[in-house]
Amino acid sequence: MKTQRAADITAGCLVAMVGIFVLSTSAWISEAGVHRLSPRTFPYVVGCLLLLCGGGLALKTWTLRGEDPVIAWPDREGVRTIVVSLVSLAGYIALMDPLGLPLSTFLYLTFAIWYLKREKWLMALVIGLITGGISYILFIRVLGLSFPAGFLFE
Repeated sequence: MKTQRAADITAGCLVAMVGIFVLSTSAWISEAGVHRLSPRTFPYVVGCLLLLCGGGLALKTWTLRGEDPVIAWPDREGVRTIVVSLVSLAGYIALMDPLGLPLSTFLYLTFAIWYLKREKWLMALVIGLITGGISYILFIRVLGLSFPAGFLFE
């Protein structure tokens, strides 16, 4: 029988291991070039956050006592939602280079919010526009990271 506690501990450990992997592989990134920030900065921050959050989840769940709820496996609709979400994430990653970070972020978030029915389509469009704009300003303009800007912003 699968329980929420076991799933949270396993997920926390896996996320922490991904954080360790990101930290170890980002050490191999060369610092050549003239950048305001080292190319290692973003992977180090992401790796540290993954390690801390995953370790924190596993530790918090390990120390909790009480009744351990049983996990309800998703039905056919739940499996379809998971598959569509993963395929759209893969599309986001695939479109990042040709379309650029701002446009691919806009498209991905707008679709994901609309598909998951969290908000109305207009709200999904507004959130996608705001997030795409912030990603351009923050990551490309302010931080000067080497994300592709795309044909709209070059």
